[in-house]
Amino acid sequence: MSETAYSSTPKELIGPSAFMTAAVRAFESRRPDRLFNDPWAAALATEEGERRRLLIKDHGAPIIVRTRFFDDCLDQLVHEEDIKQIVLPAAGLDTRAFRMEWPEGTRFFELDQPMVLEYKEEVLQRHGARPLCDRRSLAVDLAASEWPDALLQAGYDPSLPAIWLVEGLLFYLSEEQIRNFLSQVSNLAAPGSWLGFDSVHSAMLKSPLLEVRTKLVASLGSPWLGAIDDPVSLLGSYGWQATVVYSVYKALEYDRPVFPFIPKEELTPELLNLYHLFVTARKEGTRTGE
Repeated sequence: MSETAYSSTPKELIGPSAFMTAAVRAFESRRPDRLFNDPWAAALATEEGERRRLLIKDHGAPIIVRTRFFDDCLDQLVHEEDIKQIVLPAAGLDTRAFRMEWPEGTRFFELDQPMVLEYKEEVLQRHGARPLCDRRSLAVDLAASEWPDALLQAGYDPSLPAIWLVEGLLFYLSEEQIRNFLSQVSNLAAPGSWLGFDSVHSAMLKSPLLEVRTKLVASLGSPWLGAIDDPVSLLGSYGWQATVVYSVYKALEYDRPVFPFIPKEELTPELLNLYHLFVTARKEGTRTGE
């Protein structure tokens, strides 16, 4: 799909990173060796998203790698852990509720600002997209304290485990905002829940190798603000047992090089911190009924 989507929602009110992320997913979906297929990404991205994608040296490879990594995580967890609740804060233009197969009874909560969800609904409806689960979209402000109440009112059950997937959000928040958000999620997550997110190390924000990129994303209206140098300790303080994967290793596995382009044999512990971190964590404790 290459047509430009129309929506009554002014596009300038939607974060530029949302359009670019959709454009990156559309780009990957056109490849014969694609890592995933998002049939609606191009329509959601519009020409604006594609223009922004072309400004990035690796054309958004970190987003491609991140998408496939968390696709696999979700697929594994819903089938092996029998978790029926999925929550996507700052869901943006994500279409997993439509493009992935979900077990019967899966309830999928998408949270974002009203104008984002309005635009997304209009485009997906016009293209005949149908969710493959019980999808519930919530127009909320994640910076406000009331969004957990809205989630509960929409049918989220805090006594049951859930999968929380937070993509492309935390590095746009201050460190204080990150902690507040993780505290809110942790209060809503039952034992046996899973949390997945991508984050950046403070070295990424300071490295001369990445100065051009960080200045570019700032100029596009989405500056990186918050770093998490020790996700394991941070999440441990909220009752989660976490594992960290360096995105560059997944990029090499998937054959999608990410910037900075450093050969695997030259990657030192210090250089690994120049790449996005993929974090998955399980909420400690015993699940209800176990």
